[in-house]
Amino acid sequence: MALAREKVLSKYKERIGILIKIVNVFLGILLLTAFYLQVVRGGYYRDLSFRNSVRTYPIFASRGVIYDRDGNILADNYPTHDLYVVGEYLLDEYKKCGKDITKLRVYDFLVKELKLDPEEVRNKLQEAVDSPYQPVLIKKDMDDWMVAKVEALNWSIAGLYTEVGEKRYYPYGPLFAHVLGYVGESNIDEVKNYYYLPGEFVGRDGIEKTYETYLRGVGGWEQWEVDAVGRKVRLLRKAIPTKGKDLFTTLLLPLQQKAAIALGNRSGAVVAMDPNTGEIFCYYSSPPYDPNLFTRGIKKDDWNRLIDDPNKPLLDRVRYGLYPPGSTFKMVMLLAGLMEGKINQNTSVTCIGKIHFGNRDFRCWKKEGHGIVNLYRALVESCDVYFYMLGINLGVDLIEKYARLLGYGQKTGIDMPGEATGLVPNRDWKRRVFKQPWYPGETLPLSIGQGYLRVTPLQQLVMVSFFANGGFIVQPHIRKDVSPNVIKIDVPREYIDMIRNALLGVVEDKRGTAHYTVKVKDVLIAGKTGTAQVVGRDIEERYKSGKHISRREYKEHGWFVAFAPYEKPLIAVSVIVEHGGHGSSSAGPVAKEVILEYLKYKGIIPQTTENGANEGSVNRYNIPQD
Repeated sequence: MALAREKVLSKYKERIGILIKIVNVFLGILLLTAFYLQVVRGGYYRDLSFRNSVRTYPIFASRGVIYDRDGNILADNYPTHDLYVVGEYLLDEYKKCGKDITKLRVYDFLVKELKLDPEEVRNKLQEAVDSPYQPVLIKKDMDDWMVAKVEALNWSIAGLYTEVGEKRYYPYGPLFAHVLGYVGESNIDEVKNYYYLPGEFVGRDGIEKTYETYLRGVGGWEQWEVDAVGRKVRLLRKAIPTKGKDLFTTLLLPLQQKAAIALGNRSGAVVAMDPNTGEIFCYYSSPPYDPNLFTRGIKKDDWNRLIDDPNKPLLDRVRYGLYPPGSTFKMVMLLAGLMEGKINQNTSVTCIGKIHFGNRDFRCWKKEGHGIVNLYRALVESCDVYFYMLGINLGVDLIEKYARLLGYGQKTGIDMPGEATGLVPNRDWKRRVFKQPWYPGETLPLSIGQGYLRVTPLQQLVMVSFFANGGFIVQPHIRKDVSPNVIKIDVPREYIDMIRNALLGVVEDKRGTAHYTVKVKDVLIAGKTGTAQVVGRDIEERYKSGKHISRREYKEHGWFVAFAPYEKPLIAVSVIVEHGGHGSSSAGPVAKEVILEYLKYKGIIPQTTENGANEGSVNRYNIPQD
């Protein structure tokens, strides 16, 4: 009996021992697992847990304010309510609905309740689920009713939250559009490369782009404890953003307004600066656009309207518009002729209204001719025959040399993003582009600013400033606290004075092409008219006669470049009126208005100065038209 009991106890002890070993093995596994989870992978799981309960939200820095030279605000910021989504809270539902964005509850809410564009919402939500831990801006500058709906309903829709942000605002709308540029939301590449945060605004054109790093500032952040659907519960800590630097420009609000009024609804450009320092006072391209359209994220209809507009409001004609300079180029021709000894002050030619060269006639704008003209009369009355003869004597190589010397065919260096270089043709260019040699007959239209030659209004401004300041090429700039970049050109002062005197005659002399449209009582204005053909002579004449062709785009462009006061110039102006016809009647009055506005601003002439010509009505005279 005792032996049997001992056998049973022995068997139970053996089983208990096995059980204890099994338990010890499991305990060992549990301890090892706990060690692995808490020690080896502890940091990972701690961070994962932290992310589930704590989230960091970026705070964008305020952009610097942009002012004109008198302290008028041109670009500012105002507070907005912005809507964001965090893709992490959408992932489970996204997987359950077969990765179909349009089946998400948040998609229905944004499209049906907030009336947002379905395609834009789909793209934003796709970006959110692709980068689930990065907030994505859904809607900038929400209306009050949108904010109320989000706050009332987002408890049932995970991932949405609102944030108080800022919106860029341009108080004068289209008036400074092309010079200020605009801001737009950061794109995917900028975010992926860590240059910008999602929803952060970036300068896209104009001053906003050139001085992006100066205006941008340094962003901050807030760290919040959040609940299961991403709603903020408690602020844990924060870093305060640093505002961008304010920028003072050389622009003048009154001149910009005057240019817009004077140009009206015509396409063209007006740009003015101090010819001695390069400070830009006025920078206006017409037609303009409203940069405020871009600060909220431009709508597709608005964008299509802008790019489909035949008047091209997005084109900055000041620095990108390319036109033949017409007779304004005759200043360059005279300088080349004087420097190369081809002409002097008394060199004369007889104009009978045309010159025969090769196998064709090259006509002067005045059909009956100007008679005997010297250097002064050639520029004052803009005699084409005089410059045809001068062009034959100079040749294309010398013409190109002096055109480039005065800034054509190259960028002016203005502190703006991008700039057209224009075109100064030469033999190599003709051979490269057309596979043809330069023909002598092509030099004649070049001599009067036609043919292949193309310039920008900004280059024209630099050129006329050379004669205003007495022989310096000045680099234009818009930021106020910039030292002027001035290059002295080795040209005898007497040559410059000869041309300056003729430029004064263009306005002051009764035979001058701008006398009856630009001359005023209280100040001496010097300048040059130009009429740039956009089609051949035969088409132009058919257009003017009304035979077969009546399209406005065949009408000439009107130029006027000028400076004042003549004795000590303080302002230089370049004006182009597209398809405006003669420069004397289209561009000249615009330039005059801008010049007078600036001289009134400076207190040089009284505010009551009449802007009209002091010699009677334009229609009473047989006015020279160039």
